[in-house]
Amino acid sequence: MEAVGFIGLGRMGLPMAANLVAAGFTVRVWNRTKGKAPPGAVECRSPREVAEQSAIVATMVADDAALERVTFGEDGLLSGLRRGGIHVSMSTISVALSRRLREAHQAAGQGYVSAPVFGRPEAAQKKQLWIVCGGEQKDLASCERLFAALGRGTFTVDEAPQANVVKLTGNFLIAATIESAGQATALAEKAGLDPRKVMDFFAGTMFASTAFTGYAARVATTEFEPAGFAMPLALKDMTLALQAGQEVRAPLPFASLIRDRLLTALARGRDSWDWSGLASVAREDAGLPPRRT
Repeated sequence: MEAVGFIGLGRMGLPMAANLVAAGFTVRVWNRTKGKAPPGAVECRSPREVAEQSAIVATMVADDAALERVTFGEDGLLSGLRRGGIHVSMSTISVALSRRLREAHQAAGQGYVSAPVFGRPEAAQKKQLWIVCGGEQKDLASCERLFAALGRGTFTVDEAPQANVVKLTGNFLIAATIESAGQATALAEKAGLDPRKVMDFFAGTMFASTAFTGYAARVATTEFEPAGFAMPLALKDMTLALQAGQEVRAPLPFASLIRDRLLTALARGRDSWDWSGLASVAREDAGLPPRRT
């Protein structure tokens, strides 16, 4: 069976690597904290060691800085990946870094595929991720079995950096849904309605989508812990979305509002909350406590 590498065994990466093992791949892994390899995977000493023994290396790390370290740093995967090997970046990163990665891998005779995912950790565990992928056609074809082992479908774009634009656009839409639900439930609650019943009504009728039903329920019940996607990561993504908009001169005024909401929530010590907790700021603006009691 084909050897693949996986770097980054956090809340998303660990179940993804486990699913690759379950699919029959020979999986070599590296994580900043040792001892997190899923059963059946081989733990390596560095990203370079992972890459030296793998035809394809997937990365799922927190941010640009982490991906730069595991790719370009001492003992990074760029120095270990063979000519013709493929780096599949599955993290939510900046469009600028995606371009830099593509250029660096091309210069080294390697393939680069950008493949960020939509879905929370429970979706990763159940192989229910949606994968947005971009890159050279031959590299995308080589990754088809890997994607099939991780998700329920793919959305393909022409160029690797475009996949990162789609990911940032999607996260912006989800955050906008959360902010809207926060304002709407504050209005409903102050008007004497049960916000849970109101959101249940909308979730079952005109807004029957996964994004709305999942997050509107969290907002209505103010169940902001435990975090599936923590507030600091959401701030990172809204900042990246604004950077992408600035680059192409596409204003995103609602993204600016959401970034400020996230900053306000973090200033109030809500680092461990799920990003749906940004709705707590709309509640406070309406004179309500951040969470229902």
